[in-house]
Amino acid sequence: MSKDELERLVREAYEHWIKFVEFMDERTHTRWVFRGVGSPTHLFVPSVGRSTAYNALDEVRVFRAFQRSAGSMLETSLSNDWEWLAVAQHHGLPTRLLDWSTNPLVACFFAVASGSQDDDAVVHSFSISEEYTVDPGKHSDPFAIDKVLFLLPTKTAARIVNQRGLFSVHPKPDVPWDSGNIASFTIPARMRARFRRRLFKMGVDHSHIYPDLGGLCETLKWRYEAGIGIGTPMIG
Repeated sequence: MSKDELERLVREAYEHWIKFVEFMDERTHTRWVFRGVGSPTHLFVPSVGRSTAYNALDEVRVFRAFQRSAGSMLETSLSNDWEWLAVAQHHGLPTRLLDWSTNPLVACFFAVASGSQDDDAVVHSFSISEEYTVDPGKHSDPFAIDKVLFLLPTKTAARIVNQRGLFSVHPKPDVPWDSGNIASFTIPARMRARFRRRLFKMGVDHSHIYPDLGGLCETLKWRYEAGIGIGTPMIG
C-alpha cells in the first residue's frame, strides 16, 4: 500500500468511526444491547442449533449431563437452570444462548476481531423491554419458553463482567431469529484493522475482554503481528 493509499484509508476509517460513534450515541439508553459478528452472513442461530443433527431431546440430555458432572467443579452453587445455562455457555457447551453486550465497544471488538479479515464486520443492536427479559419466577424452564428472551446473568465470571455480557435465549435454536427490529452497523473489511487499533487505544482488547493469561497473550500476539511496539506508545 502506497503512502497516499494509507493516508486515504486512515482518513476514511476515521470518518467511518465517527459514524459508529453516532450509531452509539443514538442508542445510549440502557435498554439497548449489542452483538458483534465477523461477517454479514452470520445469522442469529445459537451454537447448539448450528449442527445439522440438532435434536431438542439431545440438547436437554447434554445439558443435564453437564449439570450432573460439573457440580463438584463449581466454586459457587447455582440455584436454577438459567444460571446453569449461563455457566454452560461460558465454558463452551453448545447451548440455545447467544452472547450480547450492553457495551457497543465490546460488540465492535468481537466484530472486528473475529471471522475472516476479508469480510465486512457487523455490529447489531436491539432494544429490549421487560417483556423480553427472563423472570426466573415466571419462566422456570429455559427449554419451555415460546419466544426469544434475554437473560442477565446473576452469577458471573470476570470476563462476563468486563464484557458487560448478557444472553438471548432461543426457543427454536435451529431456526434463525428475525425480530424485524435489529439495527446494524457495517464495518468494511478494509477498515477492520483501523477500528481494532482505535479500540485498543480505548482499552478494549483481548486482555480486557478476557482478563486472564490467555487474554494477555492474545493481545501481545496481536500487537506483535500488527507491528505495534511492545512497551512503547502506539502511534497512529
